[in-house]
Amino acid sequence: MWAKSVLLSALLAASAYAAPANVRVEQAAAFPPSLLIQVQDRGQDIRPLREVVAELRAQYGGEYVSHRLEQGGSPVYVVRWRMPDGQIRDIRVSASR
Repeated sequence: MWAKSVLLSALLAASAYAAPANVRVEQAAAFPPSLLIQVQDRGQDIRPLREVVAELRAQYGGEYVSHRLEQGGSPVYVVRWRMPDGQIRDIRVSASR
């Protein structure tokens, strides 16, 4: 009888650890991975991409397509953006805070 209790306790403990991981995965799936990454490169404080995307959406309308981060004296996001009229543009935005 005690073996069943131990087994049941172990199963309950394992399921308690597994449940939060599933929730985190589902929440993270709501955003592309590139929007979730916050980088701190070479001691510079880099703005999160989601902040840049919100700024561009407010300024131009349209939607995010892709991006790349160019390093140099001052890091710059080059964001590929679909304008409301359907045109695709590359917009350079400072990545520094």
